[in-house]
Amino acid sequence: MITRVLLACLVAVAMAPPAAADPLDPIPGNGVFVVGTDIAPGLYHTGGSGSAFGVWINNVPTQESMCSWFTFSTPDAAKDHVVQTNTSIGPMYANIPVTVRAFESQNCQPWTRVTDSG
Repeated sequence: MITRVLLACLVAVAMAPPAAADPLDPIPGNGVFVVGTDIAPGLYHTGGSGSAFGVWINNVPTQESMCSWFTFSTPDAAKDHVVQTNTSIGPMYANIPVTVRAFESQNCQPWTRVTDSG
């Protein structure tokens, strides 16, 4: 009897669907995130560059001093599948619609969701 109960419990656990994680909010300032799995579509805001200080050469900030984001038509974030991109040292918004598959953030402060995607 104990063997049957134990076997029934093991089968129930093995057949249970995996738990779905809640989408990240805020989105970390560095990384690639799959839309719909890691993050929810919507309008997000960042305070800008995550650098503690900026480096400027000839009155132009270096790439390492700026925050950059990309949206992709594929979940692997291949650079030849960029849909939108933007770079700034200051605050900015990123619209992540349901039609894109991935979002990448480089050297940014965390992204906070402002609204749902329309």
